[in-house]
Amino acid sequence: MKALSIGILLAWASNLCFSGYIVKFDYDSKIVFSSNFEGNQDIYLMTRNQLTKLTDDPATDEWPVPDSKGESIVFTSNRSGNYDVYLMNLKSRDIKRLTHDSRDEVSPSWSADDRFVYYDLGSGGNSGQTMKLDIGSGRSLPLFPEVPYKSTIVPFENRSGDEIFFTAKALVGWFVAKYNVHDGKFTKLTESGSCRPKVSPDGKKIVFVCFDDDGLGDIFMMNSDGSSKTNLTKNRSNFYDYYPCFSPAGDMIVFSSSPKYQKKTGYQLYTLDLQSGEVKKIFASNGNNSFPYWF
Repeated sequence: MKALSIGILLAWASNLCFSGYIVKFDYDSKIVFSSNFEGNQDIYLMTRNQLTKLTDDPATDEWPVPDSKGESIVFTSNRSGNYDVYLMNLKSRDIKRLTHDSRDEVSPSWSADDRFVYYDLGSGGNSGQTMKLDIGSGRSLPLFPEVPYKSTIVPFENRSGDEIFFTAKALVGWFVAKYNVHDGKFTKLTESGSCRPKVSPDGKKIVFVCFDDDGLGDIFMMNSDGSSKTNLTKNRSNFYDYYPCFSPAGDMIVFSSSPKYQKKTGYQLYTLDLQSGEVKKIFASNGNNSFPYWF
């Protein structure tokens, strides 16, 4: 009877722990993402079938990106009144505010050497300017010199530090482009209707969101020069597939997906095996789970 009581208690505690969400992630790596399944938009860390809440603030915390060593993350939050970029040490959980502009600073990422944080400075009219923050000095400057586009947002640099991939806007529509750090050359990689590129660990492939096939958003992959574009989620015509990111080995992708009837309010987390094409749901909740980053 005592053993049975203990068993019931443990079962109750287990159900309580996983109340409102299901984790099916069995890899020896980590994924950070943001979710509002507990009410506020907070940052979470998913490890092998476990979930840890990293932020707990009444404000909106989102867009977490780890540094190259996996020791810290940058994220954006409006806890100071408008959106700013913050830095969290994953071991101590200490949080430091990095930007203080009265305008919104969002979508942060890291330079390859972790010395700089890139982010988007809001300029109104659904436009933005990509900035480069020196972690040491705290000084911010425009990342790109003499940008040939109306707006640039969401930059991600490859590991070698010689190319930066980003979303750009000309007169009409967003597209994926890249910047060569050494020669200062900009290259348009896709046509209008594409956004949010992420580069593979070896720098050879790019995953991005494209609206060409179903009008909702699919995960596409291409070579880093823009060739060999392939729709990886072409059989998911009733889903909004967004926010792709490569696994640390580059053999899989994590992304957010929301059913068409929920529009962009029911994102759950999925993985896609690049060899087999198999798609698996790894995190489900009663909230919106977005901006995953696998490291």
